[in-house]
Amino acid sequence: MKGINLEVPRGSVFGLLGTNGAGKTTLIRTLLGLIPASGGEVRVLGEEPYQIGPTLRQRIGYVSEEQGLYGWMTIVEMIRFCRSLYPTWDDQLVQNFLQRFKMNPAQKIRNLSKGQCTKLALILALAPKPDLLVLDEPMSGLDPLAQHEFLQVISKDVVPEGRTVFFSTHNIADVEAVAHYVAIEYNGRIQISGSIPEVCQQVAKYRISSSHLEELKPFIHCVTLEQDDKWATILTSRHSHEEAAVTLENPETSPLPVSLKEAFLFFCSGGDEQ
Repeated sequence: MKGINLEVPRGSVFGLLGTNGAGKTTLIRTLLGLIPASGGEVRVLGEEPYQIGPTLRQRIGYVSEEQGLYGWMTIVEMIRFCRSLYPTWDDQLVQNFLQRFKMNPAQKIRNLSKGQCTKLALILALAPKPDLLVLDEPMSGLDPLAQHEFLQVISKDVVPEGRTVFFSTHNIADVEAVAHYVAIEYNGRIQISGSIPEVCQQVAKYRISSSHLEELKPFIHCVTLEQDDKWATILTSRHSHEEAAVTLENPETSPLPVSLKEAFLFFCSGGDEQ
């Protein structure tokens, strides 16, 4: 990572978007105290994560893409093992989720599907009733039904309790479904962060004549969404609007609405890279 400036409001659902290799997992491991920060200041629940003790760790739930569950254990054995580490463990919550997910406590973990392993990891993360839930690409590789069930837990069970959720993904639909705030990471930097409308407002979309597209490129960074012989649709930074308009045949051209997917494409193409 080359420099991160990010603040996650307490009680919010915060989505970290980025392409594969953008640095999302490195950032999360730093926040969890698994690797030290190379510089700057990092605080998680008010504490420096690389020096946190067991008390603070008990306030953080973590689910990663690779669950790291013990395959030789049964589900109930895994639950008993984890329960011994947390004084705030909620047995009733565990039982409710096992029934909801139709999971057999006697089943060996090595025989579970990827979706079932993710659900078990989520149960284990939620059972201590953590103040902060950190999810690192938890739905990668899950089928649509499992993804839906996972998001339902976040939106219907976790969010109403006022817990903070920080999750990384490259699936924009996941962020749009549950997140209050979003950040886009590219090449080890946070390019933009804020509410979804705030992030989208930092990008402008134009439909311009193709003949003027080449005239525009030397002046500003832009991403071409589509182009034919007559017209082109492009993305550029919102603050470049006036700069771009002077090269257009019609300087009154107004930006078109921008989706989160389009904002993601712009910032992950190097748009406004610092």
